[in-house]
Amino acid sequence: MAHAVKKHEIKWEKLIIGPITTVGEMSMGGHWLEMLKVQRQSGTYANYSAAARDMWKQLGFKGFYKGFFPGGFIQGLYKGLPVLFIQGEANYQLNARGLLHGTTAQVVAGMSAGVVQGAMVAPTQRVKVMVATNPKAGAVSLDTVIKVVRAEGAATIFKGTHIMMARRGIDWGLRFYGNSTAKDYFKSRKQPGQKLSALEIVFSGMFGGAFSAFNQPLDVWVANAQRHREGRSLTGAEVFKELVAESKVRGIAAVWFRGVGMRMVHSAYHTAWMVGLGSWISNQYRAMAGDTSESDGGMH
Repeated sequence: MAHAVKKHEIKWEKLIIGPITTVGEMSMGGHWLEMLKVQRQSGTYANYSAAARDMWKQLGFKGFYKGFFPGGFIQGLYKGLPVLFIQGEANYQLNARGLLHGTTAQVVAGMSAGVVQGAMVAPTQRVKVMVATNPKAGAVSLDTVIKVVRAEGAATIFKGTHIMMARRGIDWGLRFYGNSTAKDYFKSRKQPGQKLSALEIVFSGMFGGAFSAFNQPLDVWVANAQRHREGRSLTGAEVFKELVAESKVRGIAAVWFRGVGMRMVHSAYHTAWMVGLGSWISNQYRAMAGDTSESDGGMH
């Protein structure tokens, strides 16, 4: 017998909270961390310090925002929508209909939101990576993007979309699993009915982000599929073969897990904003509206 789904108030405020937390994270150092990560993953620079030095030498302070305008900023305005809104609603429906419960529902809903996010962000991510992995590009460098589009056609903007969808789906599934695990740990140390503190919520988000580093090989594949290649255009399969060949020479860890340190730092920082701060803002808003229920990670 099918479960009757009780009337559910959709939390539309998450359509605003998502972009605020995403742009905030990117503006406050998150974008720079991501660019260092992408440059290392794609092999553009030998290490993080070389990438940071080169960007500072070429662009000064603007180097912190290389590739941010316009692609990164536009991406930030909608990147957080699937994570806070779609995941939250999917999680609610799975629980309300008795299909899945608890952490399993959060993870499945997170994977669904991640797939949607991957499809949405792939074009702007391609633009960001194209600029970030071109050592000669400036902070904005639309001329670089226009040149590639003219040479390869408009379809080049969607390069790596299918890989990005898979990567984001697994990525957010892992993040929500790690976030839920950390929150369960904190809850086990509290009295029944006692809520988590803001610090515990943010830390749970950070742990979830760091936990997603297990997805690093897919992240490396995406970065290399979308990076700037002077006069070359490779399919996702060709990029994969290239990485496999490189790993046979340099080793699996040196290729498929390069940039994993910055990936953990950036993912933890990003998830702390999205899941941690986003949850806190959502809880504060609901409290002012007279809703005393606690948002579980800001996701439902």
